[in-house]
Amino acid sequence: MESTPLLKDLIILMVAAVPITFFFHKLGIPTIVGFLITGVVIGPYGLALITNIHEVEVLAEIGIVLLLFTIGLEFSITKLLKIRKEVLLGGGLQVGFTTVLILAIERFLGQPLPVALLMGFIISLSSSAIVLKLLIDKGEVNAPYGHLSVGMLLFQDICIVPMVLILQGFGGTGDAFFLSIAKSLLVAVIAVVVIVAAASYLVPKFLYQIVRLRSREIFILTILLLCLGTAWLTSFFGLSLALGAFIAGLVISESEYSNQIIAEILPFRDTFQSLFFISIGMLLELYYFVNQIPLLLGIAIAIFIIKALIIIGVGQILRYPLRLNIMVGISLAQIGEFSFILIKMGNEYGLLTVSYYQTLLAASILTMGMTPFLFERSSDIAFNIGRLLKLKVTAPDVSEKTAMSNHVTIVGFGINGQNLARVLKEIGIQYIILDMHADRVRQAKKEGHNVVYGDCSHPDVLKGIGVERTRMVVFAISDPIATRRGVIAVKDLNEKASILVRTRYINEVEELYRLGASQVIPEEFETSVEIFSRVLHDYRIPTNIIQNQIDIIRHEGYVMLRNPSLAKERVAELTSILAASVTDTFYVDEGCSVAGKKIRELHLRKISGTTIIAVIRKGTARTNPSVEFIIEPGDVLVLLGSHEELNKAFNILKERCPI
Repeated sequence: MESTPLLKDLIILMVAAVPITFFFHKLGIPTIVGFLITGVVIGPYGLALITNIHEVEVLAEIGIVLLLFTIGLEFSITKLLKIRKEVLLGGGLQVGFTTVLILAIERFLGQPLPVALLMGFIISLSSSAIVLKLLIDKGEVNAPYGHLSVGMLLFQDICIVPMVLILQGFGGTGDAFFLSIAKSLLVAVIAVVVIVAAASYLVPKFLYQIVRLRSREIFILTILLLCLGTAWLTSFFGLSLALGAFIAGLVISESEYSNQIIAEILPFRDTFQSLFFISIGMLLELYYFVNQIPLLLGIAIAIFIIKALIIIGVGQILRYPLRLNIMVGISLAQIGEFSFILIKMGNEYGLLTVSYYQTLLAASILTMGMTPFLFERSSDIAFNIGRLLKLKVTAPDVSEKTAMSNHVTIVGFGINGQNLARVLKEIGIQYIILDMHADRVRQAKKEGHNVVYGDCSHPDVLKGIGVERTRMVVFAISDPIATRRGVIAVKDLNEKASILVRTRYINEVEELYRLGASQVIPEEFETSVEIFSRVLHDYRIPTNIIQNQIDIIRHEGYVMLRNPSLAKERVAELTSILAASVTDTFYVDEGCSVAGKKIRELHLRKISGTTIIAVIRKGTARTNPSVEFIIEPGDVLVLLGSHEELNKAFNILKERCPI
């Protein structure tokens, strides 16, 4: 019988992973921790059920590649350009400060320069796999702290290239000269630019031809080819596989196929990604870990605190609110998967002793294991620290800005906030804008809006802008945590205020209503409302009936869309309404053959059963017109009939009035 060791290892891996992660999930422990424990148990230093982990590591790397590919698909080039400050400045400062500080500490402890620099590189990197998975699971990639987290992670992934080149120099390859490093980096940058340009031109055309085949199998294979092929191509020029996959995702993100591609790739991503966490656990030498637990815990906690403080400081430099900076600091304080590449290189080049190597591995895995627990509580930790420090955020001339009452408070000056502010300004309704993004605050000031910089989740900030006297508060931000905190704070300060919340996430609706929101507008449901209203319009269902149904759906908090049984009741009610006689109007445009004819010549009643009960001409209604009434261009015909009869009549009239 043919030997299939990889298949055997995968079966062992899954047999162990399923019950362990199931048990952890039941206890409320994140599945990532379950995967890490699985690796420790079945790995060569545990029960030794799997001794050769190289093949598992290869499959695990595919998981990271697919993860970054889907992030690129969801992010798009447009969104990436919007966070370029977070990528370049935020990521640059984070990596630079962390490396320099760890270098100084290690030198103070007597470590040689190569080892100290290696430690700086290792600790400066965070885990894209863990952080992005946690952000995706909570739907917070597009939240403000998600943008800062992703920006820093992207810069770290780019930095792995010069880090490896420098370590190769210490390893005796002679490639550590600045000229050689600069040359390698230049080649990598040029390669990326060429790949992006070529892919942006060729990939959409290629995908179009593939989609035309209408074959799901070929479509999936093409997606995997583009993802893995681009990753391999970028790695050929010295960049990481994950960064190449991210570039491939960015290129495809602007196409109309991105949503379908994400749906097709998710099962592959989740399967291979679980292998990554298991493979990390396999590296841990259990005997060494058990005997050195106090030391390893101390090192892991020290790394977590130092790194978190640096990230919080960088966030403050970027003028992000302290609450968000604390959340980002907690999210990125672990050691990342790319650090294991550097750890292995340090071991191979003789920079690390065996004990130092295992200490780094164990401490790194501990920081990874701590992350999911702290991430779940990061918002509470950040909020409590803010209250402990009694932080207050005020803006210039606050008293002058908040002297109004019975006004609208707009939280967030994104697209929705901007549109609302401009409409209120045009109409003459008083309003004040609260935003935590310094650039948007500056933009709002330039446009002449009444705006204050601050965090909506902090009660003192809300008091400072006079929320006690506001009539309505509109939350138009993409930060679910801040929104929930803000709703609670507004309700405590002003019970009479009407609170309107926009959310991207369906699962937020019930909780937001429970917390005190008056109206919750989930974007997905609003899209559904818009779609069905346009479909009904096209079938000539009267506008008043469509609007009535939309009002009912919104008034009931979208219960009809969230509850299938109520949806059936509403459809039955709509059907009964449509069976009754209703009215609708038809505009007679220039060039319409209906113009110049008498009503009897249209034969509408005979053919469709509808009756023209009035004609509106130049603002004056001519009721009950005779059959001899001559229709003119610009007339509005008022028709009476059932839904079916009106539909027939409009089809007849549209044929005679081509657009």
